[in-house]
Amino acid sequence: MLNNFDKVLERDGKLAELEQRSDQLLDMSSAFSKTTKTLAQKKRWENIRCRIYMGLAVAGGLLILLIVLLAIFLPQSSGDSSAPQARDTGVASGPGD
Repeated sequence: MLNNFDKVLERDGKLAELEQRSDQLLDMSSAFSKTTKTLAQKKRWENIRCRIYMGLAVAGGLLILLIVLLAIFLPQSSGDSSAPQARDTGVASGPGD
């Protein structure tokens, strides 16, 4: 009978230890879950930021390319007609005259 009582006390001690360990695991799992959610949100924002920067870089490159192509292929008649043209009068004038 004393032997059975010792076994019951030992079993109660093991159950208390097991309950304590399970509570620790529960706390650790909730902390892990919170950390993974925070990390996932951080990575999601980094990915969005990276896509925005890449989109801006592509848009800027296309804008520069468009400006260069327009400058090359559009006729520049408006810029040439407004500039004064030098007329040759046939008389050379210079420092020795």
